[in-house]
Amino acid sequence: MTGEVLRGTIPAPAFPVFIVTDKSHQVMLDSLWVIGLYILLLFASIAGGIWYAARYRKRSRWEGSGIENSIVGIFGLIISFTFLQAGNAHRERFAYLHKEANNIEALYRYSREMPDSFRLYTKTMLQEFLKNQLTYEQSGNIGFFYNAKKQSDAYWANLAALQQQQHSAAIDKVAEYFDQLQDTVSLFAYSNYERTPAFVLFLLVVVSVLIGFLVGFMNGVKERVHYMVPLIYFVTVSLTMLVISDLNNPRLGLIRPSYYHLELTLEYIRNN
Repeated sequence: MTGEVLRGTIPAPAFPVFIVTDKSHQVMLDSLWVIGLYILLLFASIAGGIWYAARYRKRSRWEGSGIENSIVGIFGLIISFTFLQAGNAHRERFAYLHKEANNIEALYRYSREMPDSFRLYTKTMLQEFLKNQLTYEQSGNIGFFYNAKKQSDAYWANLAALQQQQHSAAIDKVAEYFDQLQDTVSLFAYSNYERTPAFVLFLLVVVSVLIGFLVGFMNGVKERVHYMVPLIYFVTVSLTMLVISDLNNPRLGLIRPSYYHLELTLEYIRNN
């Protein structure tokens, strides 16, 4: 997916608005039915290898070249690289969430040194901001995202006006952490739409299907067919591809970032 960032018109960086436009190939890769189709294709490749081996065995005798294990090893490297990339993206999302929560807590602490009216305004804004973000992340309703953006823009405008009226170290710190908060929120928003390159996934699918055919053939060409190895290959590769797909799409998959730190931050602001 790609994103276009539209900035506000206030005299400093505002919380960005993300208009996400889906690429057709990425929408297709994110669809659950595509994963189901891949599993069927993988099963068919293994079954096709066994079927072809049975016909081949009637005509001639198979002699292994010794390179079969090397081919499987190359596939192992490809799937390990893809798994690592998807796992790193998942950990990166966690890091952004923790950094965002830390910035909010620091901003709130420094806001206590500001005038009471602005301190209470900051407390209310942060609570509503976190509520809107948590609701957006858990429901996917873009309306809550825009509500958080409006609150951020309004807060920055009021903070800028306060800076013009008086100058203090607390105001500078609040402005600094507010900028950092905007950065981490925007990075996290983009990270949810970053995917493993489509070509890498295509390569993984093609190679896994070819290896599936080879596994089926190598077991079917023997006098006595053993189904244990093809079954293990089918289950292992299917589950691995399901996990990679899940890590790639945190909004639809079962493996999602935990928002517990943000929820604790919200409770901390409410109670202090």
